[in-house]
Amino acid sequence: MKIKDVEKRTQTDRATLYYYEKEGLLAPQRTENGYRIYDETDVEMIEKIKLLRYLHVSIEDLKKLNIGSLTLPEVMVKQLSLLQKEQEKTQVSTSICARILEDQGTFFGFHPEAYLKDSLSNDGATVFYASTEEDELPKVYEPLRRFFARAFDYLLYTVFWYLILYLLFRIDLLNRTTAMRVLDQGAVMLLMLFLEPLFLSVYRTTPGKKLLGMTLEKGRDVPLKYHEAFHRTYLVLLEGMGFLIPVVTIFTHIISYNRCVQGEEEPWDDGISYRVRDRKSLRVILYSVSSLTLVSILILLQYLYFMPPNRGNLTVEEFTENFAHYKRIYQMDLHGESLKRSGAWEDPYNFMDYYLPNHVTVPPALGFTLNDGFVTEVSFIVDVRDTDFFVYPYGDLMSLISLSLMEPDWNLLETRRKADALVNRMDFDYYNSFSLHSLSVLSENEVSFEGFEPTHNHMKPLHEAETNYYRQRFHAAKVK
Repeated sequence: MKIKDVEKRTQTDRATLYYYEKEGLLAPQRTENGYRIYDETDVEMIEKIKLLRYLHVSIEDLKKLNIGSLTLPEVMVKQLSLLQKEQEKTQVSTSICARILEDQGTFFGFHPEAYLKDSLSNDGATVFYASTEEDELPKVYEPLRRFFARAFDYLLYTVFWYLILYLLFRIDLLNRTTAMRVLDQGAVMLLMLFLEPLFLSVYRTTPGKKLLGMTLEKGRDVPLKYHEAFHRTYLVLLEGMGFLIPVVTIFTHIISYNRCVQGEEEPWDDGISYRVRDRKSLRVILYSVSSLTLVSILILLQYLYFMPPNRGNLTVEEFTENFAHYKRIYQMDLHGESLKRSGAWEDPYNFMDYYLPNHVTVPPALGFTLNDGFVTEVSFIVDVRDTDFFVYPYGDLMSLISLSLMEPDWNLLETRRKADALVNRMDFDYYNSFSLHSLSVLSENEVSFEGFEPTHNHMKPLHEAETNYYRQRFHAAKVK
């Protein structure tokens, strides 16, 4: 029969069966793929162990019985003596408890000397006996329960790291490069390395293990010390997760899974008690809700960053802050140009200014229409004629002006979608006249040209044309 059948029949959990096998008390047959097969002899042995453990027979004595170095009568004589001593101890303890209760004393006011007299034997020796039962360290051999607990903890540390990036550094979490994501992963593992030992040394569990009812201890109600928990977490990262290095982490997870299935102790759990307090279905519900909450926070953080720093009625300074924000998000260089807080362009020195025409080196000035000190419209005009030089497209500038004025929807995902659509339209349609109403902004572009040919990134003058001109008027206004 399979192990789940033996669990049900003998009312003995899997971890205990694995422990008895490890101690040499059980030896089930194995299939070719490593699964255990139990027979009636194994079931009878389990029942014997259960009965003798109930009588407080130690594991060491059970092992000696199994190999024949002790007989059953010898063990019973020994246990009878121990149980009689325990009975005496219980009687003395009961008497002392009754007297303390009768005296109605307080913890700080009672004197133990008077009560200790009741615990003295005739020869003056104190009748307190230490139990000879050797409690085995319980283990959790449930790979899925352990994996999901670990996954929740790692997700929690990830959320914590992204909160740091968002709240302290205002970093765009949606457009992280591969290199940045690798660094994020390293930072999350570093947080885990220092925070998890803190949870284990103080609470004897982690948030993920708590949700699934698991605790880690050195012994009954004895937490790991911080350095012990730190060493354990390091081994988990190294041998259990492979530091999340691609391919390596797959193998480490498979190996860890097989250890659990085979009832073998993980390297990082040596000498550690691993308990499951209960397996209530409510824990699965709480776990699912908590995980969904963390994932929602991660998604929300990525889209919150996209929202403009300033909303509603905007001063010119607030408009320029929004402008710089979206310039950074969409990585629009604007050929090195930046807006001052006044709305004018920065004027850094560039030796090329002396060799190129004005329309190439200086972006068009922005015009601001104000109402009670707040921006209601932003515009610019381009008028170039009779030139042998190209004309920059102003799609990026148009996009940034419109985005800086926008009012986001309550749906953050829809806001990002509309913003991306606006940027794509202006980037690829900069040389055409159009009117676009999106995110409470009406953007209108009026373009006319002759003697120029539009390319993907500039207006190219046609050298065979005798004259040329390029005229553009763009304005974006806040509308309800």
